[in-house]
Amino acid sequence: MALRQKIIVLFLCIVLIPLNVLGMVTYYYFSKTLEDQTYRFTVQIIDQVNQNVNAYIEEMHRLSLLPLYDREVLAILQDHEDPTHYTFPKTDELERMSSFLSTLSYNRQELSGIHIMANDGSLFGNLGSPRSVHRMTNDVKDEWHQTLMVGDGRSLLLPTHNPSYLLAETDVFSVGRVIRDPESFNHLGMIKIDIQLTFIESLLEDVSLSEDPSISIIDNQGNLFFEKGKPVYRMLQNEGYIISDFVERESVVADGIAYLPVIRETPGGEVQTIVFLPEHKIFGASQSLRMFTLGLMAAATVLIIMLGLLAERRLTKPIFELRHHMALAEKGEFNHRIKTYSKDELGQLSVSFNHMMEQINELIARVYRTEIREKEAEIKALQSQMNPHFIYNTLEHINMMAITKREYEISDMVASLGKLIRYSIDQKTRFVPLKDELAFVESYVSIQQKRLEGQLTFSISVPEKLLTIKIPKLTIQPLLENAIEHGHIHGGIKGDICIKGWQEDGKCYIQVADSGQGMELEQLQRIRTKQQQFHDGNRIALANIAERLNLLLGEPYGLTVESERGVGTKVTICIPITL
Repeated sequence: MALRQKIIVLFLCIVLIPLNVLGMVTYYYFSKTLEDQTYRFTVQIIDQVNQNVNAYIEEMHRLSLLPLYDREVLAILQDHEDPTHYTFPKTDELERMSSFLSTLSYNRQELSGIHIMANDGSLFGNLGSPRSVHRMTNDVKDEWHQTLMVGDGRSLLLPTHNPSYLLAETDVFSVGRVIRDPESFNHLGMIKIDIQLTFIESLLEDVSLSEDPSISIIDNQGNLFFEKGKPVYRMLQNEGYIISDFVERESVVADGIAYLPVIRETPGGEVQTIVFLPEHKIFGASQSLRMFTLGLMAAATVLIIMLGLLAERRLTKPIFELRHHMALAEKGEFNHRIKTYSKDELGQLSVSFNHMMEQINELIARVYRTEIREKEAEIKALQSQMNPHFIYNTLEHINMMAITKREYEISDMVASLGKLIRYSIDQKTRFVPLKDELAFVESYVSIQQKRLEGQLTFSISVPEKLLTIKIPKLTIQPLLENAIEHGHIHGGIKGDICIKGWQEDGKCYIQVADSGQGMELEQLQRIRTKQQQFHDGNRIALANIAERLNLLLGEPYGLTVESERGVGTKVTICIPITL
């Protein structure tokens, strides 16, 4: 993938991914909040409706107990106790029962009627003859009659039905019970309070729910009392659902539409209310938000792509120009320069490229000059190759002449000088065994003893096991020369110079100690801090030796100096056991 494509993809990922994630999170949060608010609002309303319905039913249960406390009503029912013999109610009985029942239904517009049925089938009500029959025969008794008989005196809630004793077809739900004699507990009849469905509708008049809700009120056995809106509960019953199958806020599908059930029941109540909320109505606003979010994200994507392309062109133009000039440089054309348009990193890169081209041109010139000098040096080297051989041959000839003339001291000095020259000129190795370095020192000492005519005595004390240790070449001889020149000759002091070695803590120590004039503390301090350098003719200073050891060996190896005025100087070098 090209750099331009990588920049565009990276730019789009950095901008579009957070934008899309933000849009999706916002949409999800809004949808979830809307669903929660709708659910809580529906729960609050339906919970109140359910409590009101249950409270009203409880009141009707208490109302059904009142005949048991009225002696006249019980006496009338006792007169019609024989189920095999029907006696038409007397006028005063009808008036007394009508007055009693009218009192119970006073100011209760929601009641469709209150009826008391005697064992012989006599029917007493508060509605009057034009609206209901006067007698309940065995062939017109409904299912509710059998339900109340099974209840045996308990007040029962009867689901929605159409009583046959009402002349007008009206759906009601009822509360009823069997009336038993308080003393003998014999069945005297039953009371039935019929409640209009408009009562529940009146409770829902001021309820504001989402569009097209389905409201169902059922008893604890799942019997339907009331249903408003689309008959979702009835459809789900036909599909085999029962009340325990419904889980709040778990979607159910009826007639191809998904609904969210909201189920509310009152503790100790006999009915519960279920509201089925259409999901597409609840999420209608969130759908609009989703479309708006998608449209906004699409527009933002197009705008971001356009901005990305524009930014990419401005960003990559200097890069491609730099690549072009680098391609020219690869071909050996180093005279081209890049124009800088900005002071950012790309502008600095262009300046660095131009500077690099200038340095390359300068280096090329230097290389040409260096090659010329190397050629000249090679010629000089060829010319000087004969010099070492000439010196060795000359010294060998002098040695042979000294031996012929029996000048053995001269012969020894010439042999030692030849060894010194041969050891010093050999530049092939940087590290040598300690025994080779000491052999070189012995040759040097041999010459110095002849030159100084016994003014100094030399001794070398190094354990044999240390002789194979590698040491930087030409390290001990400069220290020995420094001890001779500065410790003894300059002060005219005779004495001893000792070279000794030892091993301690995994390190090897070589010490050159003289008994010369020593140094003052201030001078010693300058040497230790490398502020004093000793360049005297061809001699190598202590500071240079210390610096060379540090460069070759590193920490913690190197050189230390101890000195006392009038006592002498000790120079100790520390080297590793193995190199």
